[in-house]
Amino acid sequence: MQETIDFMIYDRQGPMSNAIKHVLKNTEIRIHRLKKVNAIKNTLQKKASTDFIFIMFVFNEVFEFIDYLELERLGIPIVFAPTNKRCHERLCEIEGIWIMDVSRNKQEYIQQITYFLKILQRN
Repeated sequence: MQETIDFMIYDRQGPMSNAIKHVLKNTEIRIHRLKKVNAIKNTLQKKASTDFIFIMFVFNEVFEFIDYLELERLGIPIVFAPTNKRCHERLCEIEGIWIMDVSRNKQEYIQQITYFLKILQRN
């Protein structure tokens, strides 16, 4: 990746996005961490010149999954990142969505993030 890339992490509870931001702080990746769907909408309106590659949708509880319906309306690719291994396995059975396994070690999910950034940056 040669240019600065922006991506958004929707993490209602917060610790995963903090860890990712810390690991990627010395890279050309700008991370926008948000905990509310309305905050994402406001960010998109304010930063109209910023091209977000994708929204990493981190969720811990099944009730948080309903926020996906609001995020889908924004027109930005969404990569699901459930912290629950069982939820990850169920989502893998659905065709046509992108899923990241963040239940593993930090090095693996950072590699997955850079993989998605490379794929989606080309499109």
